[in-house]
Amino acid sequence: MAVYTKINNKDVMLLSKKFNLGKIIKFQGIKQGIENTNYLLKNKDSKYILTIFEKRVRTKDLPFFMQLMDGLNQKKINCPKPLKDKSGKYLASIKKKSACIVTFLKGKDKKILNNKNCYDTGKNIAKLHRVSSKIRLYRKNSMSVSSLDSLLNSIRFK
Repeated sequence: MAVYTKINNKDVMLLSKKFNLGKIIKFQGIKQGIENTNYLLKNKDSKYILTIFEKRVRTKDLPFFMQLMDGLNQKKINCPKPLKDKSGKYLASIKKKSACIVTFLKGKDKKILNNKNCYDTGKNIAKLHRVSSKIRLYRKNSMSVSSLDSLLNSIRFK
């Protein structure tokens, strides 16, 4: 189960007001995933994803990812678009954790892939790399080869 942080109607109402989403008629935790807590939010017209960032995510890195997703959307890459609140900020605080709300993308995971799926994935990754190289953002890659030692040392093997 990947819903680590529980929220209630009051939390959802405050976020809805802050992000100008209108009345949320339904919210539910999303069980898939391993690292962050995600909720599906629904209002009369739209669906959104609320992500609550859990322990491993560095708060100082979050603005980079929000700006990257926003920039990718502007370049017509099909990815979630982070919403800004009434004061123009991407991030909110809920249960003493950072959170964001992004647009909902239709689709589902595939259990069995074929050659065309792999080709399409490679083509889209190439497009993402081409487009993102034109977005003027920088962040040191915390998952690169040079970071593997500290990453491995941080894992608690049972």
